Amino acid sequence: MILPIVILIFGLIGVWIGAYMAVQASQNIGKSLNLTDAFIGLTILSIGTSLPEIFTHIISSIDILHGIDASGIAVGTNVGSNIIQITLIAGLIGLFATVKSEKNILKFDYPIMLGAIALLWIFGLDGRISRIEGALMAAAYVVFIVILASKEKMQRKNSYKANYFLESSVLVVGFAVLIYCASLVVNNAIFISETFGILKSFVGAMIIGVCTALPELTTSVVAIIKGSRGMSLGTLIGSNITNPMFALGIGAAISGYKVDSILQWFDIPFWFITSFIIMGFFRKDMRLSKREALIMIGFYAVYAFIRIMWFR
Repeated sequence: MILPIVILIFGLIGVWIGAYMAVQASQNIGKSLNLTDAFIGLTILSIGTSLPEIFTHIISSIDILHGIDASGIAVGTNVGSNIIQITLIAGLIGLFATVKSEKNILKFDYPIMLGAIALLWIFGLDGRISRIEGALMAAAYVVFIVILASKEKMQRKNSYKANYFLESSVLVVGFAVLIYCASLVVNNAIFISETFGILKSFVGAMIIGVCTALPELTTSVVAIIKGSRGMSLGTLIGSNITNPMFALGIGAAISGYKVDSILQWFDIPFWFITSFIIMGFFRKDMRLSKREALIMIGFYAVYAFIRIMWFR
Protein backbone atom coordinates (compact mmCIF):
# COMPACT_ATOMS: atom_id res chain seq x y z
CA MET A 1 0.00 0.00 0.00
CA ILE A 2 2.94 2.32 0.64
CA LEU A 3 4.30 1.87 -2.90
CA PRO A 4 1.34 3.56 -4.73
CA ILE A 5 1.61 6.55 -2.36
CA VAL A 6 5.36 6.82 -3.01
CA ILE A 7 4.78 6.58 -6.76
CA LEU A 8 2.04 9.24 -6.51
CA ILE A 9 4.44 11.60 -4.72
CA PHE A 10 7.17 10.83 -7.27
CA GLY A 11 4.69 11.55 -10.07
CA LEU A 12 3.66 14.89 -8.55
CA ILE A 13 7.31 15.94 -8.21
CA GLY A 14 7.85 14.97 -11.84
CA VAL A 15 4.81 17.01 -12.88
CA TRP A 16 6.25 20.07 -11.13
CA ILE A 17 9.66 19.57 -12.79
CA GLY A 18 8.14 19.08 -16.24
CA ALA A 19 5.89 22.12 -15.81
CA TYR A 20 8.81 24.25 -14.58
CA MET A 21 10.91 23.31 -17.61
CA ALA A 22 8.07 24.12 -20.00
CA VAL A 23 7.20 27.42 -18.27
CA GLN A 24 10.80 28.65 -18.24
CA ALA A 25 11.32 27.80 -21.91
CA SER A 26 8.02 29.44 -22.89
CA GLN A 27 8.80 32.56 -20.86
CA ASN A 28 12.24 32.91 -22.45
CA ILE A 29 10.74 32.62 -25.93
CA GLY A 30 8.06 35.19 -25.08
CA LYS A 31 10.63 37.60 -23.69
CA SER A 32 12.73 37.23 -26.83
CA LEU A 33 9.67 38.10 -28.95
CA ASN A 34 9.18 41.34 -26.91
CA LEU A 35 5.73 40.40 -25.61
CA THR A 36 4.28 42.41 -22.70
CA ASP A 37 4.26 41.00 -19.16
CA ALA A 38 0.45 41.01 -18.99
CA PHE A 39 0.13 39.10 -22.27
CA ILE A 40 2.79 36.58 -21.23
CA GLY A 41 0.97 36.09 -17.92
CA LEU A 42 -2.47 35.62 -19.48
CA THR A 43 -1.30 33.30 -22.25
CA ILE A 44 2.16 31.72 -22.15
CA LEU A 45 2.49 31.46 -18.36
CA SER A 46 -1.16 30.59 -17.71
CA ILE A 47 -1.00 27.78 -20.26
CA GLY A 48 2.42 26.71 -19.01
CA THR A 49 1.39 26.60 -15.36
CA SER A 50 -1.80 24.75 -16.38
CA LEU A 51 0.20 21.96 -18.00
CA PRO A 52 -0.19 19.67 -14.95
CA GLU A 53 -3.97 20.00 -15.22
CA ILE A 54 -3.92 19.66 -19.02
CA PHE A 55 -1.92 16.44 -18.97
CA THR A 56 -3.93 15.09 -16.02
CA HIS A 57 -7.02 15.54 -18.18
CA ILE A 58 -5.48 13.89 -21.22
CA ILE A 59 -4.30 10.84 -19.25
CA SER A 60 -7.64 10.62 -17.41
CA SER A 61 -9.55 10.76 -20.69
CA ILE A 62 -7.42 7.99 -22.18
CA ASP A 63 -8.16 5.90 -19.07
CA ILE A 64 -11.89 6.57 -19.49
CA LEU A 65 -11.73 5.35 -23.09
CA HIS A 66 -10.20 2.14 -21.69
CA GLY A 67 -13.08 1.67 -19.27
CA ILE A 68 -11.48 3.19 -16.14
CA ASP A 69 -13.64 5.76 -14.32
CA ALA A 70 -11.31 8.73 -13.95
CA SER A 71 -13.85 11.56 -14.35
CA GLY A 72 -13.81 12.45 -10.65
CA ILE A 73 -10.02 12.73 -10.65
CA ALA A 74 -9.97 14.90 -13.78
CA VAL A 75 -12.79 17.33 -12.95
CA GLY A 76 -11.95 17.40 -9.24
CA THR A 77 -8.31 18.25 -9.94
CA ASN A 78 -9.33 21.06 -12.26
CA VAL A 79 -11.84 22.68 -9.91
CA GLY A 80 -9.74 22.16 -6.77
CA SER A 81 -6.66 23.66 -8.42
CA ASN A 82 -8.60 26.74 -9.55
CA ILE A 83 -10.14 27.33 -6.13
CA ILE A 84 -6.79 27.22 -4.35
CA GLN A 85 -5.26 29.56 -6.94
CA ILE A 86 -7.89 32.29 -6.72
CA THR A 87 -8.21 32.13 -2.91
CA LEU A 88 -5.22 30.75 -0.98
CA ILE A 89 -2.44 31.49 -3.48
CA ALA A 90 -3.68 34.99 -4.36
CA GLY A 91 -4.23 35.66 -0.65
CA LEU A 92 -0.74 34.51 0.36
CA ILE A 93 0.81 36.68 -2.34
CA GLY A 94 -1.31 39.63 -1.18
CA LEU A 95 0.04 39.29 2.36
CA PHE A 96 3.65 39.72 1.27
CA ALA A 97 3.31 42.12 -1.65
CA THR A 98 1.00 44.82 -3.01
CA VAL A 99 -0.83 43.01 -5.75
CA LYS A 100 -2.17 45.56 -8.23
CA SER A 101 -4.58 44.99 -11.07
CA GLU A 102 -4.96 46.60 -14.47
CA LYS A 103 -8.27 48.01 -15.70
CA ASN A 104 -8.27 45.95 -18.88
CA ILE A 105 -7.84 42.72 -16.87
CA LEU A 106 -10.87 43.52 -14.67
CA LYS A 107 -12.86 44.79 -17.64
CA PHE A 108 -12.23 41.90 -20.02
CA ASP A 109 -10.28 38.93 -18.63
CA TYR A 110 -11.91 38.61 -15.19
CA PRO A 111 -15.49 38.55 -16.60
CA ILE A 112 -14.31 35.93 -19.11
CA MET A 113 -13.06 33.86 -16.16
CA LEU A 114 -16.44 34.14 -14.40
CA GLY A 115 -18.15 33.22 -17.67
CA ALA A 116 -15.94 30.13 -18.01
CA ILE A 117 -16.93 28.95 -14.51
CA ALA A 118 -20.63 29.59 -15.25
CA LEU A 119 -20.39 27.73 -18.57
CA LEU A 120 -18.80 24.73 -16.85
CA TRP A 121 -21.65 24.69 -14.31
CA ILE A 122 -24.33 24.95 -17.02
CA PHE A 123 -22.80 22.13 -19.05
CA GLY A 124 -22.64 19.95 -15.93
CA LEU A 125 -26.34 20.31 -15.04
CA ASP A 126 -27.17 16.97 -16.63
CA GLY A 127 -24.42 15.24 -14.64
CA ARG A 128 -21.95 15.03 -17.51
CA ILE A 129 -19.93 17.09 -19.95
CA SER A 130 -20.24 15.67 -23.44
CA ARG A 131 -17.58 15.55 -26.13
CA ILE A 132 -19.36 18.29 -28.06
CA GLU A 133 -19.51 20.53 -24.99
CA GLY A 134 -15.81 19.89 -24.34
CA ALA A 135 -14.96 20.81 -27.93
CA LEU A 136 -17.03 24.00 -27.62
CA MET A 137 -15.15 25.01 -24.46
CA ALA A 138 -11.75 24.41 -26.08
CA ALA A 139 -12.83 26.33 -29.20
CA ALA A 140 -14.04 29.26 -27.07
CA TYR A 141 -10.62 29.34 -25.40
CA VAL A 142 -8.91 29.55 -28.80
CA VAL A 143 -11.15 32.51 -29.68
CA PHE A 144 -10.18 34.16 -26.38
CA ILE A 145 -6.47 33.78 -27.19
CA VAL A 146 -6.97 35.17 -30.70
CA ILE A 147 -8.74 38.24 -29.26
CA LEU A 148 -5.92 38.74 -26.75
CA ALA A 149 -3.30 38.45 -29.48
CA SER A 150 -5.12 41.01 -31.63
CA LYS A 151 -4.95 43.51 -28.75
CA GLU A 152 -1.29 42.86 -27.98
CA LYS A 153 1.16 45.72 -28.47
CA MET A 154 4.78 44.76 -28.83
CA GLN A 155 7.21 46.21 -26.34
CA ARG A 156 10.25 48.14 -27.42
CA LYS A 157 12.94 45.88 -28.76
CA ASN A 158 15.32 44.50 -26.17
CA SER A 159 18.72 42.94 -26.43
CA TYR A 160 17.60 39.55 -25.11
CA LYS A 161 17.50 36.83 -27.74
CA ALA A 162 16.57 33.28 -26.87
CA ASN A 163 18.28 30.21 -28.26
CA TYR A 164 15.13 28.89 -29.93
CA PHE A 165 16.54 25.42 -30.59
CA LEU A 166 17.62 25.02 -26.95
CA GLU A 167 14.37 26.43 -25.53
CA SER A 168 12.30 24.25 -27.88
CA SER A 169 14.28 21.19 -26.79
CA VAL A 170 13.68 22.00 -23.12
CA LEU A 171 9.99 22.45 -23.95
CA VAL A 172 9.79 19.01 -25.58
CA VAL A 173 11.60 17.32 -22.68
CA GLY A 174 9.31 19.11 -20.21
CA PHE A 175 6.26 17.80 -22.08
CA ALA A 176 7.66 14.26 -22.09
CA VAL A 177 8.24 14.38 -18.31
CA LEU A 178 4.73 15.75 -17.84
CA ILE A 179 3.09 12.99 -19.88
CA TYR A 180 4.88 10.20 -18.04
CA CYS A 181 4.45 11.63 -14.54
CA ALA A 182 0.83 12.67 -15.11
CA SER A 183 0.03 9.04 -15.95
CA LEU A 184 1.67 7.95 -12.68
CA VAL A 185 -0.39 10.50 -10.74
CA VAL A 186 -3.74 9.61 -12.29
CA ASN A 187 -3.34 5.83 -12.16
CA ASN A 188 -2.10 5.74 -8.57
CA ALA A 189 -4.68 8.30 -7.42
CA ILE A 190 -7.43 6.05 -8.79
CA PHE A 191 -5.92 3.03 -7.03
CA ILE A 192 -5.64 4.87 -3.68
CA SER A 193 -9.17 6.24 -4.00
CA GLU A 194 -10.66 2.81 -4.66
CA THR A 195 -8.56 1.09 -1.98
CA PHE A 196 -9.54 3.51 0.80
CA GLY A 197 -13.09 4.15 -0.42
CA ILE A 198 -12.50 7.87 -0.90
CA LEU A 199 -14.42 9.84 -3.53
CA LYS A 200 -12.29 10.36 -6.63
CA SER A 201 -13.44 13.97 -6.80
CA PHE A 202 -12.10 14.48 -3.25
CA VAL A 203 -8.69 13.06 -4.19
CA GLY A 204 -8.67 15.30 -7.27
CA ALA A 205 -9.80 18.50 -5.53
CA MET A 206 -7.97 18.24 -2.20
CA ILE A 207 -4.76 16.37 -3.06
CA ILE A 208 -3.88 16.51 -6.75
CA GLY A 209 -5.59 19.90 -7.19
CA VAL A 210 -3.46 21.44 -4.42
CA CYS A 211 -0.25 19.98 -5.84
CA THR A 212 -0.92 20.98 -9.44
CA ALA A 213 -1.57 24.58 -8.31
CA LEU A 214 2.01 24.95 -7.00
CA PRO A 215 3.44 26.11 -10.37
CA GLU A 216 1.08 29.11 -10.25
CA LEU A 217 2.26 29.92 -6.72
CA THR A 218 5.93 29.68 -7.69
CA THR A 219 5.49 31.69 -10.90
CA SER A 220 3.42 34.40 -9.20
CA VAL A 221 5.88 34.82 -6.33
CA VAL A 222 8.83 35.07 -8.75
CA ALA A 223 6.89 37.59 -10.86
CA ILE A 224 6.18 39.79 -7.82
CA ILE A 225 9.80 39.60 -6.64
CA LYS A 226 10.84 40.82 -10.09
CA GLY A 227 8.27 43.63 -9.92
CA SER A 228 5.95 42.23 -12.58
CA ARG A 229 2.63 42.75 -10.73
CA GLY A 230 0.50 42.50 -13.85
CA MET A 231 2.06 39.21 -14.80
CA SER A 232 1.32 37.75 -11.38
CA LEU A 233 -2.39 38.61 -11.40
CA GLY A 234 -2.62 37.78 -15.09
CA THR A 235 -1.15 34.33 -14.52
CA LEU A 236 -3.72 33.46 -11.85
CA ILE A 237 -6.68 34.77 -13.85
CA GLY A 238 -5.36 33.29 -17.08
CA SER A 239 -4.94 29.91 -15.44
CA ASN A 240 -8.51 30.06 -14.11
CA ILE A 241 -9.63 30.55 -17.72
CA THR A 242 -7.23 28.00 -19.24
CA ASN A 243 -8.10 25.20 -16.80
CA PRO A 244 -11.89 25.02 -17.25
CA MET A 245 -11.99 26.03 -20.91
CA PHE A 246 -8.89 24.47 -22.45
CA ALA A 247 -7.65 21.71 -20.11
CA LEU A 248 -11.08 20.37 -19.17
CA GLY A 249 -12.41 21.13 -22.65
CA ILE A 250 -9.73 19.00 -24.35
CA GLY A 251 -10.23 16.16 -21.86
CA ALA A 252 -14.01 16.18 -22.28
CA ALA A 253 -13.66 16.35 -26.08
CA ILE A 254 -11.63 13.12 -25.95
CA SER A 255 -13.89 11.02 -23.74
CA GLY A 256 -16.66 13.04 -22.12
CA TYR A 257 -16.87 13.38 -18.31
CA LYS A 258 -19.26 12.55 -15.52
CA VAL A 259 -19.65 15.43 -13.05
CA ASP A 260 -20.12 14.43 -9.39
CA SER A 261 -23.07 16.15 -7.70
CA ILE A 262 -20.73 17.48 -5.00
CA LEU A 263 -18.60 19.22 -7.61
CA GLN A 264 -21.68 20.53 -9.40
CA TRP A 265 -23.53 21.88 -6.37
CA PHE A 266 -20.73 22.79 -3.94
CA ASP A 267 -17.25 23.16 -5.47
CA ILE A 268 -18.11 24.98 -8.70
CA PRO A 269 -20.62 27.41 -7.06
CA PHE A 270 -18.08 28.09 -4.28
CA TRP A 271 -15.45 28.82 -6.92
CA PHE A 272 -17.78 31.25 -8.76
CA ILE A 273 -19.03 33.10 -5.65
CA THR A 274 -15.58 33.61 -4.13
CA SER A 275 -14.17 34.70 -7.52
CA PHE A 276 -16.98 37.27 -7.85
CA ILE A 277 -16.28 38.64 -4.36
CA ILE A 278 -12.54 38.83 -5.07
CA MET A 279 -13.22 40.81 -8.26
CA GLY A 280 -14.98 43.35 -6.03
CA PHE A 281 -11.84 43.59 -3.87
CA PHE A 282 -9.76 44.62 -6.89
CA ARG A 283 -12.42 46.92 -8.37
CA LYS A 284 -12.45 49.08 -5.23
CA ASP A 285 -8.97 50.60 -5.58
CA MET A 286 -7.24 48.33 -8.13
CA ARG A 287 -5.20 46.55 -5.49
CA LEU A 288 -5.51 43.89 -2.81
CA SER A 289 -5.28 45.00 0.82
CA LYS A 290 -3.79 42.84 3.58
CA ARG A 291 -7.24 42.47 5.14
CA GLU A 292 -8.72 41.30 1.84
CA ALA A 293 -5.81 38.88 1.39
CA LEU A 294 -6.59 37.36 4.79
CA ILE A 295 -10.28 37.04 3.83
CA MET A 296 -9.25 35.15 0.67
CA ILE A 297 -7.13 32.76 2.71
CA GLY A 298 -10.14 32.33 5.00
CA PHE A 299 -12.27 31.40 1.98
CA TYR A 300 -9.98 28.48 1.24
CA ALA A 301 -9.87 27.41 4.88
CA VAL A 302 -13.70 27.25 4.90
CA TYR A 303 -13.75 25.34 1.61
CA ALA A 304 -11.15 22.80 2.80
CA PHE A 305 -12.91 22.32 6.15
CA ILE A 306 -16.31 21.64 4.56
CA ARG A 307 -14.80 19.38 1.90
CA ILE A 308 -12.84 17.30 4.42
CA MET A 309 -15.56 17.09 7.10
CA TRP A 310 -18.63 16.39 4.93
CA PHE A 311 -17.73 15.62 1.32
CA ARG A 312 -15.03 12.94 1.34
